[in-house]
Amino acid sequence: MEKLKGGCYCGAIRYQITGPPIWSGHCHCRSCQMALGGAFVTWAKVAAKDFAVTCGEIKNIEKTPGVRRGFCGACGTTLTYAAATEVAGQDWSEDAWFAAATLDDPSVAEPKTHVFVSHQQPWVRLADDLPTFQEF
Repeated sequence: MEKLKGGCYCGAIRYQITGPPIWSGHCHCRSCQMALGGAFVTWAKVAAKDFAVTCGEIKNIEKTPGVRRGFCGACGTTLTYAAATEVAGQDWSEDAWFAAATLDDPSVAEPKTHVFVSHQQPWVRLADDLPTFQEF
């Protein structure tokens, strides 16, 4: 199985995934906007067993109870997202979510949807014809 690699801006954190992401999409929720300082973030996921940190240690913040956002403690790059509880009726405990743009080759995580467009900034214009969802 193909191993794909990624990491943070400064290189202190490196990870690898086994195989391509099984999902990828743009999240426009206000929480992601605030955490990443952008209008939206592109998340991807693999099975938790297929994600491994190979160098460094991801730091975590849990501002929202049960939601951990992982980042590099040296450069601040957002790397991961984990929810301890169900999200939108789905159990995410067996998934590893990561910021798609942190892959060495982000093109393998082509987004398939936009979620939380109810929080989309009014100055963002979606012109990619991907499906959109008001929530997740």
